[in-house]
Amino acid sequence: MRPLRRHVVGSDPLLRPSPDELSVAPALGVLAALDATLATAAYQLHAEHPDLTLEVLARGDMPSACARTASLLIFRCADLRAAIREYRAVTIGSDPDDRTEQLDLAF
Repeated sequence: MRPLRRHVVGSDPLLRPSPDELSVAPALGVLAALDATLATAAYQLHAEHPDLTLEVLARGDMPSACARTASLLIFRCADLRAAIREYRAVTIGSDPDDRTEQLDLAF
């Protein structure tokens, strides 16, 4: 099992597939909507629980059970967003030259 990747909320821009990418991988449209939803959920959870900071933990204060659960959800949102990007990279290819070859349609 892969370890959780720790991301700062909002560190990754929203996924915005191009029309060419959508023609190769239509699922990216729904995944882009999911990516935006996950980012919004993480922002909202962070806003509702401002005690989720390193300063609070450094003082030895224990966050509430609700805040701890929110923290876990924030990290899971970040992990899912990273997985969406990995899926995009695999389906589209991370090299722009590879994408051009995939999209080169003979008419």
